[in-house]
Amino acid sequence: MIAEEIARVAAGVMYFDDVSEIDFKRSLFNDYSMSSLDFVDFAFELKDNSGKEFSPDELWPINLMMKNPDFYTNGEWTDIGKEALSKIFSDFTPFDGANLSAERLHEFFSVNFIQHRLANI
Repeated sequence: MIAEEIARVAAGVMYFDDVSEIDFKRSLFNDYSMSSLDFVDFAFELKDNSGKEFSPDELWPINLMMKNPDFYTNGEWTDIGKEALSKIFSDFTPFDGANLSAERLHEFFSVNFIQHRLANI
């Protein structure tokens, strides 16, 4: 799926008047205030439009990982969790493993990242 199609789906889910309002590099969560409900709708719309089978957790695995004590415990990522994050992000963006808060990781959730994830699902 190309970035323009992904942006069109995001714009529709978030009721933007013009898809050109979305910068493909900016965070859908942080910069465009995509809510958790918007995210679920977005994931299912992408699934329908892409013809691929995946769950919202496959599109953005961070939330599920943060519930798994093997990956995240006592408010911090474990070594296994950091390694898993590195696999998710390293071939998309330089990833040094610093500042791994949920808010910081949300910065990566862009149209470009979604395009990358869909290509690897």
